[in-house]
This record gives sequence, C-alpha cells and structure tokens, in this order.
Amino acid sequence: MSVTTLHPRGARHRTAFVLGGGGNLGAVQIGMLQALFERDIAPDVLVGCSVGALNAAAIASRPNLDGVEQLRRVWLDPATWQVFSSGKLTGPWLLLKKARSMVTNERIRRLVETTVPERRFEDFALPLHVVATSLHTGRPMWFDEGPVVEAILASAALPAVLPPVHIDGEPYIDGGVVDNVPISRAVALGVERVVVLHVGNFERPRPSPQRPLDVLLQAFSIARNERFTRESENAYDGVEVVVLPGVDPGPIKRNDFSKTATLITRAHAAAAGFLDAHPAAASL
Repeated sequence: MSVTTLHPRGARHRTAFVLGGGGNLGAVQIGMLQALFERDIAPDVLVGCSVGALNAAAIASRPNLDGVEQLRRVWLDPATWQVFSSGKLTGPWLLLKKARSMVTNERIRRLVETTVPERRFEDFALPLHVVATSLHTGRPMWFDEGPVVEAILASAALPAVLPPVHIDGEPYIDGGVVDNVPISRAVALGVERVVVLHVGNFERPRPSPQRPLDVLLQAFSIARNERFTRESENAYDGVEVVVLPGVDPGPIKRNDFSKTATLITRAHAAAAGFLDAHPAAASL
C-alpha cells in the first residue's frame, strides 16, 4: 500500500489508461479497450476505480488484445451476473437487513481471484494503481504495491451493497465515493497522455425520482460525476487528456448483465469511430 509512489518502478510513463467505476456498465470498457489495442494504442500504466479497478488489473496482467478477449469472456459468462445477487432476499428488503451490506463480497472475491492471476501489484506486467475510500477519514487511499485482491475488493465495495473491506485495520469502501474517474492521479504519475475510459460519459436528462431511494442513488451519481466534470475540463500543462465517448445504456438496473454483449459492441463502435475521426487521438 502506498500514498506517495507516483513514479512506480522508477520509470516515467508515456500513456496512462484511466478506467472509472460504473458497476455492470464496466462492460463498456471492454469495447473501448478493444478499439484502443486494435489501433496499437497501449498503456504504460493503468489507473482504476471500482469495476474499473478490476478491468484495469486484468489488462495490467495481459496488456494486449488477448487480454481484452479474455476479459470479454469473463464479462459474458452468466456467472458474472450473480455477483450482486443475495440468493435469498431481493429488492428493497435487502436495505432492511441487519448487516453491514445487502450482500457479502464472497462472489466478487471469487470473480477477482479468477480474473486476475496476480496476487501482488509487483507481479503485474504493467504498473497498476487503484483507489478506495477510507470509511474513517473520508479520504482516498491509493494502492500500488503489496496484496492486490483486497485492494480491488475495497475499491469496488459499493456502499450498502457490498461490505467495507479492512486493510491494515482500516475499513475502506468504493473509491468512486471520492474519485470515480481518477484523472488527476494519472497526471500525477508524470505521464504525457491520459486516455479516459469513463462508462458514464453520456448526456441524458435525469429522471424525476419516485422514491426516497431514487433520490439517494441520483445524489450519489451526481456527486461521483462532479469531480470527473471538473478534472476532464482542466488544462494540464504538458499532458494530453483524451476522453473516449460513452454509450447510453438506457434503463438498466445495477444487477442486470443481460445487455453486456450489446454494450461491448456499441462501445467498441463508438470508440473506434472517435479514434478514426480524431487522428491526433489515434496517434497516441
């Protein structure tokens, strides 16, 4: 675990991929990654949050089209759909459980362990940074060395849905609470270019909330996106920031993985079209 290691392994990296959070919409990043690697656009370092931490870890392990294809198969596996299922209770009753979370993280732990063969950050082919939020201080904590599985679980611990993850005695929750699309972390690494894979990068009028829970979830979404909006609009001296277009998934529940294949296809087409239409971006 480290807070200050901003030049991992002593190298200055040229290109960083930043993979933001988004739950089941993380499928969008598979299509984006495919389009990038097809054009020989590859990262030197990966920065991830929440589901983006899992996807980033898979690519840090195998940074090529074969790695993307392997990750695609994970996302298309029906077993992946069960990660957020309790197997006992469903719907709003889960919020009334006397427990730290609606479901345990046993299934997502198995998903991480089977998707990512490495057990320590130092074992990856490329440097990887993932972020979680300290439940005690409310501040981001960055992990880029030591055990990796717990760090990814912490980064993806969606509040109320998944339990906090304790690391060195400190409880952590989803990194998206404070830094859902960590552009500034990539810039701090000293890179020349940042490619942003943000699954929520699309415009759509927000629906009128019908229930208290709707207001809560919409407020969380607004808070998570506010920092991305600010950071993506910043001018970083000497750093080029390329934000890939997202795709609007339409109405979709957090535990609905039935649109995964469609989201991957649409994201690939959108990213490919963007890169081909912007020669400067495609020449990363």
